[in-house]
Amino acid sequence: MTILLDTNYLVRYFVNDIKPLAQAAAKIIKREGNIFISVLSIAEAVYILSNHYNNDKNSICDKLIKLLKYPNIKTESFGVSALQIFQTENISIYDSIIASEAIQKGFDLKTFDKKLEKVYKKYSQN
Repeated sequence: MTILLDTNYLVRYFVNDIKPLAQAAAKIIKREGNIFISVLSIAEAVYILSNHYNNDKNSICDKLIKLLKYPNIKTESFGVSALQIFQTENISIYDSIIASEAIQKGFDLKTFDKKLEKVYKKYSQN
């Protein structure tokens, strides 16, 4: 059975501030079976790690991208590219997810947000 990880598992795993919870998170993450991480949990983890733990954007993205590349961990097809867009562009993680999903699924994104539109056009041409 596939496990769906809540944001709290991601935060405890990365922050390691509450040892028993961090150990439990690591045990689950490093297990053999399949784990799924929702882009909602990714977005929430970015928010919590940056706003409550003062982690910088590059560090957060590097950690999450590395985690999402574990062979037993799955996410939506646009999850890693959303983090890569967020890491390199000056838009929110939420807009990065929207742009990445639209690009990956071949959608024509309509937005009034000029920064999001610019990023979408930049990456959808590649």
